[in-house]
Amino acid sequence: MFSLSFSMRQKNRHLILFVCFWIASAVDYRVQAQSPQDAVAPIIAAMRSQDYPRALSLTRSALAKRPGDYRVWTLQGMAFSGMGRLPRALTAYQQALKFAPNYLPALEGAAQTEFHLDSNAAVPLLLKILGQQPNDATSHALLGVLEFKKKDCTAAVDHFQKAGGIIDGQAGVLNEFGVCLANLNRIDEAVAIFKKVLALDSTKREARYNLALAQWNAHDADTALATLKPLTDATSIDPDASLLVADILESKGDTAHSIELLRSTILADPKNAGAYLQFAALTFDHASPQVGIDILNAGLSQLPKEPRLYFVRGVLLTQLGEFTRAAGDFEMANKIDPHLQFLGVAEGLVESQQHLSAEALAKFRAAVKAHPEEAYSQYLLAEALMEEEKPEGSPEYKEEVVAATRAVQLDPSLVAAHDLLSAVYIESGNVEGAIQQSRAALSFDQDDQQAIYHLIVALRKTKEKDQIPSLLKRLVELRANEKTKQSADKKYRLSEIPSSISTSGP
Repeated sequence: MFSLSFSMRQKNRHLILFVCFWIASAVDYRVQAQSPQDAVAPIIAAMRSQDYPRALSLTRSALAKRPGDYRVWTLQGMAFSGMGRLPRALTAYQQALKFAPNYLPALEGAAQTEFHLDSNAAVPLLLKILGQQPNDATSHALLGVLEFKKKDCTAAVDHFQKAGGIIDGQAGVLNEFGVCLANLNRIDEAVAIFKKVLALDSTKREARYNLALAQWNAHDADTALATLKPLTDATSIDPDASLLVADILESKGDTAHSIELLRSTILADPKNAGAYLQFAALTFDHASPQVGIDILNAGLSQLPKEPRLYFVRGVLLTQLGEFTRAAGDFEMANKIDPHLQFLGVAEGLVESQQHLSAEALAKFRAAVKAHPEEAYSQYLLAEALMEEEKPEGSPEYKEEVVAATRAVQLDPSLVAAHDLLSAVYIESGNVEGAIQQSRAALSFDQDDQQAIYHLIVALRKTKEKDQIPSLLKRLVELRANEKTKQSADKKYRLSEIPSSISTSGP
C-alpha cells in the first residue's frame, strides 16, 4: 500500500500505456502473403490503407473457404480492432490461437486487447510472448502497468526497467514507475523519473506536484519549494501544493509562514479536511491545542460528518485535560466510522482505504481453505472482509467474525487480530467483547494505540469510566512519541496523470 504524509491523500489511479506494436509488425513480417494468389495479400493491402471494413469483408470471404487459417483470423482481429470493436477482435484472436497457440501476431493482438479491456487475462498472454521474445519492450511495459495495479511494485519496476525507452514518452506510465520507485524507497531514482514526467508537459500541475514531493522526500526542501513555485504563484490556490509547501516550511522551522499558508488554504477551500487536520497537527506539535480546537470547530461546521476531525479534536482536548469531552469526540468518530484507522488518524494522516478486489478476497479464502490452522491467513481474510463493509448479520459479516475469532484462537499473540475483533465488537454493541479483546491486545503490546482507543470507546459505555483519563493521557503520549520518531519519514501521495488508451493502426 502507498502510504502518505498527513497532508495528502492517496488516489487510486488508472494510468494508461499508449502502444503501437503489433499490427505493423504482423503485416510487414509475419503475415506475409505466401504467393500472389494467397488470400491474405488483399487483406494486408486493405489493412495498410486503413480500410478496415474492406479488410473485414475479405477475411470473412477467406475464412468461408479456409476456416482454419490462423493468419486470416489474426488479420480479422486486427480489422475489428482498427474499427474499435475490441470484444469481436478478441474473439478472432482466440480463434487464431486455437489453430496456432504460439502464433506471435495473434498472441500480441489478444494480449493488447485484453489489456485494453482491463482484463487480467492479458498477463499469461504477455508472459507467453516473453517466452518467445524475452526482450520484448512492449510486453514488459504492459506487464509493468498490470503489476502496478496489483500494487506489486517490485515486479512493476523490474518490467518498467526492461521496457526501456518505449515508455519515455508516456507520462502516465512514467508516473506509475516513479510511484513504485518511491514506494520501494528508491527516492533518487524516483526524482529522475518524475523529472521526465514534468519535462513532457511542464504545465501539468500533477507532474510538478509529484516531482516536488519526491524532492522533499529526498531531503531537498529548497529544490522542492522552487519546483512548486509556479503552482503557489498562480492566481487561484492549489490546495495540494499549498499543503505540501506548508509541510516543507514547517520542516524548515518557518512555522509562521506555514500557519499563514494553511489559513489561506482553508479560506479558499473550506471543505478540505486535510487542511484542518494538518493545521491541528501543527498546533499539537507546538503545544497550542486550543488554537487547533478552534480551527477544528470551524472545520466541523463545514464537515459535520467527518470522523477524523472529531478524533483529532479529541486528541487536542486530551492535551488540555478535558477528558470527558475528548472521550465524547472519540465516541462520535467511532459512531460515524467504526472502521476508522486510528493510527493513521492519530498521526493526522488522510489516507483513503484501499478496498481489496473480489479477486484478492477469493485468494484469501483459498489460503484459509488450504491452511485452516494458519492464524495469519485467517486474520487477512477477516481484514479483507471488513473492507467490504457488509451489514451486521450478512454472510460476509458472519464470515469476518468467524475468521477473526479463529485467528486469535490459533495465535493469541496476534495483536492485529485482537484489534480487528475489538472493532467488530464495538460496531455490533458487544462492549464486553471489545474490552476483552482490547485488553488481550495490550497484554502483548502495551503501546498498541489501536487497542487503547478501542478500550476508551468501550469503557465509555460501562461504569468503569474512571480508567478513561489515564488511558487518554497514555494515548497522547504514544502519539507524541510516534510523531517524533517519524518526523523525517515523509511518504507519498502522488497525483493522477490521466490519459486514454490509443491503439494505432498499420
